[in-house]
Amino acid sequence: MAAILRRRADDRLPTPFHLRQHARRGRGAVQLYWVGYIAACGRLFQQGPVPTLVLTVDPRDTAHVATLVEDLCAGHPTCEWCRSSRDGLQAYIRDRDLGRMLADWGIPDDPTDGSVPVALVPPGLLDHFVRGYLEGGGRVSAGRRPAVSLTGPEQFASDLRRALARHAGVNGGQVRVRRDGTHELTYTGPAARRLLQFAYQDPVRSLPRARRARQAYGPSPAWTSNGTPPRREA
Repeated sequence: MAAILRRRADDRLPTPFHLRQHARRGRGAVQLYWVGYIAACGRLFQQGPVPTLVLTVDPRDTAHVATLVEDLCAGHPTCEWCRSSRDGLQAYIRDRDLGRMLADWGIPDDPTDGSVPVALVPPGLLDHFVRGYLEGGGRVSAGRRPAVSLTGPEQFASDLRRALARHAGVNGGQVRVRRDGTHELTYTGPAARRLLQFAYQDPVRSLPRARRARQAYGPSPAWTSNGTPPRREA
């Protein structure tokens, strides 16, 4: 099935350079959430006249994809849905400007070839990128000893681990190589709890079904004096 999705024309996802020069917690937060989400579950094909973003999504999240289009696209992008025997439900979003901007962020056509360079993410917006990545393809186990896993290429996992330690005070992440060759960065116990608190401190965009995570790990006066995690900027 195919649908034509319309929205008003306004500012959209900027290049990494412009966002670094004019980072704002408002609009920039929304954009970095989607960059993380797309990095976790998307691929960008640039062959043909119009680039195509392919997202592998949970069937419960089709409305969330519509929000992505509303936030990032102008004009008349198309969104087609199909079901893959290997990957499940997929959304095919075709929009020339969106494709070009996502290429600037390093979204690959094959996730095993690379991912968004973590160095492009402004430290002040890292929490939104991490939340998007978690909701796009991370694994979270709740309970008395929570666990959080984020999977990606080796360089991405290594750089993200350093960024979380430096800018969010999240330490103790362990990296292991999976059978498919990707690297899984995992935090458990207090480190996982701190990571989730960091990611959900200001959820301007979030999966509707992540409500429990927002309630459990959102801003808490008991965490720090101002309800946010310690940040260690460069």
